[in-house]
Amino acid sequence: MKERYSMEKNFGTRVRQARHKAGLTQAALAEKLNLDETTISRIENGSQATSFATMLNFSEALDVKFDYLICDYLDDSIHSKDPINAEILDMITPLPDNYKRLIRDNIRQLLEKIPPEMGEK
Repeated sequence: MKERYSMEKNFGTRVRQARHKAGLTQAALAEKLNLDETTISRIENGSQATSFATMLNFSEALDVKFDYLICDYLDDSIHSKDPINAEILDMITPLPDNYKRLIRDNIRQLLEKIPPEMGEK
């Protein structure tokens, strides 16, 4: 099991990334969530835990899927510890579903062009 601080730090990092992508300041996000700006800062820095309900509120306010904010804690079969797989997942998780499908289809086309012997480990 991951240390609590690590979990809080990772959640905070995801919140910060999503906030930047949404073009929001900490003050603007705090207003949307009816929280203090200091609370947003502490959550983003991993120094303050938050409730499950507040995590859901962050997801809604930032217009990201909840699993994006907590994807570091998903089962290993879903979120691989392989750094390349994790990097790919991190890049596509915040995208809308139509872009994810486009990327998936492109990957399938690329994989069809790889000779079978190249796919062996």
